[in-house]
Amino acid sequence: MVEAYFEVNGFLVHSAGNSAITLTKRKFDPFACIVVMNQRLNDNSLDSGVRLFSGDLQKIRTGIVGILGWTNSSFSPAVISNDTRQVKFLKQHLSKERVDDCFNRNFPIWEGDRSSFLKLLVIPSLPANNDKMKEALEFVRSLGVEGVLTLRSILENLFRQTSPNLVKDLSSVFQIIGLIKAYGLAKDPQMEIFKEAG
Repeated sequence: MVEAYFEVNGFLVHSAGNSAITLTKRKFDPFACIVVMNQRLNDNSLDSGVRLFSGDLQKIRTGIVGILGWTNSSFSPAVISNDTRQVKFLKQHLSKERVDDCFNRNFPIWEGDRSSFLKLLVIPSLPANNDKMKEALEFVRSLGVEGVLTLRSILENLFRQTSPNLVKDLSSVFQIIGLIKAYGLAKDPQMEIFKEAG
């Protein structure tokens, strides 16, 4: 889903390679990581702070994206509904070792060097409470992350860009969203189905 999100927003996407964390040292599975490049830009000009939205993508030339999702963590619907649990979840699942493992993989460099790639992280959710959100973002930033996207933002963007008129060669993500729209199960203004509780 994250790969489809960057692709539909004009990025080239490539796997960032395998984790260097050995099986015996793993407390959690390593992040899935991808490398993204927007060929329309000459350099990164991100200045909006660590919390990113889809509109901020137009300021990103290159980045390595770590994905902390529902499948490689203990995230659950109960965590979404509680700001304190969300901060606790991030502190449990984000360690310097795990983040560094993602951002220091042997990934393909299209141009320049690794320092030109923004360190981006996709997380399931952020707290709705401003103080808890600030605490969560400060913690993530302390680990060297330069930008954070939420799965909610990604889903909203994909949902808005997917047509109910299915094309067979689209990725399964777009086919599922297209089916949801085609059967009238959700419409663009109905995005409250993805609303983060706070």
